[in-house]
Amino acid sequence: MTQIITRLFASEKSAAAVVRKLNDEGFPKYILRIFKGSGDDDADAMAARLEKADIDPAAAAAYAKHLKGDAALLLIPATYKPLGAARIAREILADADTVDVGDIPDDTYAPDRPDHSPSILKGHPLLITLPLWDEEMPRGTVTDGFFRLLSPHRTKRSAISGGGFMSRKFWPMPLIKRGRTANSAIHGGRYMSKLFWPQRLLSTGPRRSSVIPGGGRPLSRLFGWPTIIERK
Repeated sequence: MTQIITRLFASEKSAAAVVRKLNDEGFPKYILRIFKGSGDDDADAMAARLEKADIDPAAAAAYAKHLKGDAALLLIPATYKPLGAARIAREILADADTVDVGDIPDDTYAPDRPDHSPSILKGHPLLITLPLWDEEMPRGTVTDGFFRLLSPHRTKRSAISGGGFMSRKFWPMPLIKRGRTANSAIHGGRYMSKLFWPQRLLSTGPRRSSVIPGGGRPLSRLFGWPTIIERK
């Protein structure tokens, strides 16, 4: 349950001064509401509007009759933030110049509802949203007036403005070469083995059974050295 505290002020300026004091004490700006009447407002329509804001029907009817001219009604939902919110609000209102409306239930309780906010910074200073002082004022964003958070989607091939490529501006050769397939990393198709190694790495001749030129026997056979010893 949330405690709803309401007070009537002779002018919106007086109500706004109390709002600033409440903000200094830790009351979030987005929960405080100021209602103002106009010459075109019907008392019954204003009372229905106040009842919709969780104000007691008897108090709403009394406030609707007094919301004329510069008069303004301040609504304070005393929640858990700050701690002791109801006590702090009453102490500040006790020193404020409020309008006596008579014996009405100006402190009531309302059930808690799901809280939906257009800002992820709801419990902190609203850095990117405009303050909401009246329910008739639409909540907008500061970014709407200065810059866009999202830009229309388009396919970009380069991160450089204008579509240039860093490799084309400074690098003297292409990063990717399209054309023939090379079988050597050395310019001209040469091989490192051909430059320094005196022998061929691969031979296309017939396979030999001996590494000794002429196909001679291994030295072990030449001198009668046994290479394998059989144990009895």
